[in-house]
Amino acid sequence: MAVENWSLERLLSEVDKDHHELVTSWLDRGDGVACYENKAFDHSWFGHKKFISFGSSAAQIERDEPPEQLPDIGRTINWPYWLIAITRR
Repeated sequence: MAVENWSLERLLSEVDKDHHELVTSWLDRGDGVACYENKAFDHSWFGHKKFISFGSSAAQIERDEPPEQLPDIGRTINWPYWLIAITRR
């Protein structure tokens, strides 16, 4: 599956307006933003997207590149979420 590189404008068009400031702050500190989409057809949240910061020790994923499949973070089980796009400045 090809991962897209989204512009800031595209990213913000996908993120709820209530979270624009948070996502922009991730980019301002030098992190990237990874977009993961639920790809499980039989899952009640099929098509749902999650946005995760990556790239620094302050990020949710402390790797230079986000993994293909979203790892479990905290108490959230993320097996159906697959990387579809990233945004960097």
